[in-house]
Amino acid sequence: MVIAGPNGAGKSTLLNAIRSSAGWQNIVYLGPHRAMRRQHVQERHLLASPFVFEDLLARQDSPQFEGIALITGARDAWGHDDSANYLKHTLCQIDIDLQRAIAHRYYKDGEIQRGSLPDPWKPLRELTANLLPHLRFAGIDSSNRLQIRCLWNVHGSADPVDLDDLSSGEKSIIQMFFPLVERGIRTLLRGVAGPKEESVRPEHCFLIDEPELHLHPNLQLKVLDYFRVLASSEHTQVMLATHSPTMVESASFEELFILRPVELVAPDENQLVRVATDDERLRALRDLFGGTSNLTSLQPIVVVEGVREGVAKKVASDRKLYRALHPGFDHVTIIPGGGKAECRLLLKGMREVLLGFSTHLNAVALLDRDYANAPDEEGIFQLPVAMIENFLLDPDVLWQAIQSVAETAGFASPQELTTALTATLDGSENEEVERRALAALGTVFFRPARPMSEVAIGARTFVDETLARFSNEAVEAAMTTARVQVAAVRGETRRREDFHGKEILRKFYGAHLHKTALSKVVFTFEAARYARQRKSIARFFDKFFSTVVPAWAAQQAVAADGAAPRR
Repeated sequence: MVIAGPNGAGKSTLLNAIRSSAGWQNIVYLGPHRAMRRQHVQERHLLASPFVFEDLLARQDSPQFEGIALITGARDAWGHDDSANYLKHTLCQIDIDLQRAIAHRYYKDGEIQRGSLPDPWKPLRELTANLLPHLRFAGIDSSNRLQIRCLWNVHGSADPVDLDDLSSGEKSIIQMFFPLVERGIRTLLRGVAGPKEESVRPEHCFLIDEPELHLHPNLQLKVLDYFRVLASSEHTQVMLATHSPTMVESASFEELFILRPVELVAPDENQLVRVATDDERLRALRDLFGGTSNLTSLQPIVVVEGVREGVAKKVASDRKLYRALHPGFDHVTIIPGGGKAECRLLLKGMREVLLGFSTHLNAVALLDRDYANAPDEEGIFQLPVAMIENFLLDPDVLWQAIQSVAETAGFASPQELTTALTATLDGSENEEVERRALAALGTVFFRPARPMSEVAIGARTFVDETLARFSNEAVEAAMTTARVQVAAVRGETRRREDFHGKEILRKFYGAHLHKTALSKVVFTFEAARYARQRKSIARFFDKFFSTVVPAWAAQQAVAADGAAPRR
C-alpha cells in the first residue's frame, strides 16, 4: 500500500496512529527521521542484554541498553528515531550466538563435517545481492573484544569496511529490510546447533515512513519491487507513506492511495481513498495530469501554455518563470498544457477528475493574450501581455539581470541598454507583421472520411478552398491588416507588451549577451526575478491569486503590514 498526499495531510500521523492502536500486534514501524550513529561495540555489551531487531522496531520507544548511544529513545513521527543504532549490535549478537551454536553442535556430535552447517547469513547476503549488488557481507570481526566490527566488501574491494563507514543509502537499505530477513537468519542459526522445527512467521504489518530517504530513484524502484515480493510470499502487509515521485508513478492502481487534507473532505468522509479503480483509469490520470504527483499534491492547478520541462531544453521553462515572477505560484501546481485549444481541453478534463477527490480543489488556465483579448470563459484567465516573456522586456529589469556581465556586454548605463532594446524592437517589426498575418490566415487540414467514393471529390473541394483562402490577394490583405495593427501598437508604445516576447528576448540575448559568461537560461530566470518587483506584475498576479487561492490571498493581506513597497 503506497500512501501519497501533500505535506500536512497526515500521512505520518496515520502510520503512527496505526502502530499505537491498542490491541494491534506484530507491527514493525520505521519513522521518517531515522539515521544511524556510529556505534562502538564491545563483547561485554553483547553478552549483557540479548535482543531481536524486529522486536525493537515493534516497540513504542527505544529501550536503553549498555553500550548503545541513543539521543532520546522516543519513537514517533516527529522526533529522531534511534532504532537504527541497534542494528550493528544485533548483527554482532547474532555472530556471538553463531559461535555458541557451533560449540553446542561440536560438543553434542563430537565433530562437525565440512559443509554440514547451514549459513545463517544467507538471507542477508541474498538481500544485498538483490538490492545492493556492489555490496557483500564479509562477516563479523570479533578479534578485538573491545571493538567488534561488522565488515562489508564494497565494489569488489579486498579491504572490507565497517558498517559505520557505508554510505547513508547502503545503511538505509540494510536497516529497512533487516527485520524482514532476521527471522530467517535466526531459523538457520538454530539449525547450526541441531535440527529444529522452523517457526512459522505470524502475520505482521510493516509501516515505513518515507522509504526513499538517501536512495537513488533506480534503487527506490528496486525497493518497491522487493516489498511486493515480500508481501506476496510471506504473511506480510506493507504500508508506505512517501513523497517520492518515482514510487508514486510506479505504484499500481491496487497499491496507490491518496490521503486528502482534512479541509478538502466533508466531515463524514474518509480522508484515505484509492486514486484509481483500475490500471486503465490510472494511466489516463497520469496522462491527463502529466504524472500522478501533480494530482496527489492536491493543490490548486494552473494550466499554462507551453511544453514540459523535459521537452524544452536549454531554455527556462514557463513553470520556472512563473514561480520567479510571483510567490503565489509556490502554492499551486503548474502544468504546461501545449497550445490554447489543448489547454482548454486539459482544463475541462482536470476539473471533472478533481471533483471526484474534493469539491474544494480548483483548476484554472492562464493563457497568453497573443494579439487581442479573448471573451471571458469560466476558469480561463489571460495574461495582460502577449506572452510571459513580455513581462521581462523592461529596460530596468534587464539592466539588473545582466549586472554580472554588463561591461562584457558593452553596456555602460541603463540608457544604452534601453537603446539596444528599442533597436531590437525596431528590427522585429517586419517579423511581427508576418506573424500576425500568418495567424490571421490560420491553418487548414484535410482528413479523408467515408464514404470512400467521395474522398476524391472532397479533396478537390479542399484544394480549391485552400487556394482561395491563401491566394495572393488574401495574403496581401492579411499583411495590410497586420501592418495597421503593428503601427497602432507602435503608436501606443506597447511593443514591449504586444510583440512576440520570446523572440524579442532571444534576439536581444543573441545580439548582446551570447558571448558573455551569462547563459540564456540564467539570464531569463534572473530577469524574471527582478520583474517580480514591478507594480503592474504584482497587481495582476495578486488579483489572479485572490480568485485561484483565496486562502493564500488572505494570508498575504494579513502579512502586508510592514512589507517593503513594490516599485
